[in-house]
Amino acid sequence: MGENLMFKKITLTVAAGVIALGTVATTPAVANEKVITDPSIFEQMKMRDKTVQDKVTQTECGDCHMVFPPSRLTGNAWVKIMSNLGDHFGDDATLDAESVKHIQDYLVKNALDRPGKNGKIGIRTKMRLAAWKKKGVVDPIRITETPEWTRHHTKERHYLNMIEAIGYKAGSNCIQCHKGAEHGLYEEFDGLYGGN
Repeated sequence: MGENLMFKKITLTVAAGVIALGTVATTPAVANEKVITDPSIFEQMKMRDKTVQDKVTQTECGDCHMVFPPSRLTGNAWVKIMSNLGDHFGDDATLDAESVKHIQDYLVKNALDRPGKNGKIGIRTKMRLAAWKKKGVVDPIRITETPEWTRHHTKERHYLNMIEAIGYKAGSNCIQCHKGAEHGLYEEFDGLYGGN
């Protein structure tokens, strides 16, 4: 009789543990749902300008995808992108010469490796670019190929769960998951259940 009681206690303890683990395993989804419905994120977006202020760039680039902050890539990378708009990552994004020059000038002027007010590239940027180079990454034309992006996205189990949950695998449309991205707000997976 004593063994039977002990077996029941162990079984109940194990069952309680399994239920607790199941609750913990689902916590990130609940947490993300709370984040996306948290009005403070949307309040922050209202208080912040979009990271791309140029109207031509907003219009021409934003008609097809999120308008990426120029500071995510180097000036050389933006020149490469703008010089091949006929095959813009598989799409024809050809523009008139005046628009191309205007957008390219804006992107290069605000690129990652642009000189600061003192005419020099900042030490953090130099260190970042040196780290990229050490990894064999020089002037990447895809934001998804930068070490910062890959560090935060490609191997994280949470990221892999997220892309599976929303059915989006490209990774290049930040606002699919980060609703405040155009305002420079990249909360971790804040749009998991927000949809677009």
